[in-house]
Amino acid sequence: MRATTIHAPFDMRVEEVPDARVREPGDVVVRVVRACICGSDLWAYRGEAERQPGQRIGHEFLGVVEEAGAEVSAFAPGDLVVAPFVWSDGTCRFCAEGLQTSCPRGGFWGSPGSDGGQGEAVRVPFADATLVGLPAAALSDERLLTALLALSDVLGTGHH
Repeated sequence: MRATTIHAPFDMRVEEVPDARVREPGDVVVRVVRACICGSDLWAYRGEAERQPGQRIGHEFLGVVEEAGAEVSAFAPGDLVVAPFVWSDGTCRFCAEGLQTSCPRGGFWGSPGSDGGQGEAVRVPFADATLVGLPAAALSDERLLTALLALSDVLGTGHH
């Protein structure tokens, strides 16, 4: 599959990378339908935030579930979903307090070893706790899909 990677400041590329796949029973694979660029991505682009050469990038995305692990109960293939800024397990004391960014089992999209949102697909750990379902009817409305992308980071950041 293709994904955006960063190699050095001002050196972003769209490259072939290994396909996103279910690795754990709570994972899903989401085919990305919409993604956008965040100021966090620009920090790395300008060299203000360190990244490893070839690291994936992007954390604002929404898409369609393509595959679900055996323990996923809230989502099935074909569901339209939006991903928040991070993935989290939904069970720890930080998640219970609404501090998913501090979840010890969680992580940030595009961190080393994870898929970034600016790719054709993303492996989503802890899918039941991480993803938010969207109305399937939105798939046929281009403007609504684009507007719903703000739920991935902009709305959550403002709320937080």
